[in-house]
Amino acid sequence: MNKKLVQIIAFLAALAVIYIAILNVTGSVTLQVWGPGVDAASGVVTHATKSLNIALFTFLVFGVGLFVGIALFMPFYSAQEDKLNAFRRELEKSSVKTDASTSEVKVLQAKIEVLEKALKDALNG
Repeated sequence: MNKKLVQIIAFLAALAVIYIAILNVTGSVTLQVWGPGVDAASGVVTHATKSLNIALFTFLVFGVGLFVGIALFMPFYSAQEDKLNAFRRELEKSSVKTDASTSEVKVLQAKIEVLEKALKDALNG
């Protein structure tokens, strides 16, 4: 896919998350944050729960997902950067070699011209 298209889709997805959070700003959700526990005195099973605003919960999930996505793909990006830098170094080396050989050819051409002129002068003189 085209990079611009992927960026547009990602931007629209982020806007959709923000829109959903705005729609649910007044609602709340109850989450079980810890497993069941048994009250020793009464024998009642209890759960540790937390009531959160849906918008806050949406942003938390979005942020965690963003962090996980970046953390998962960072090694791949870093490896690609290393490969790209190695390729640039090789390209610079080949460019320097080409420049050096070009300058050597120019020096040799200048020497040939000097020798040809000296030979002409010797033959004419």
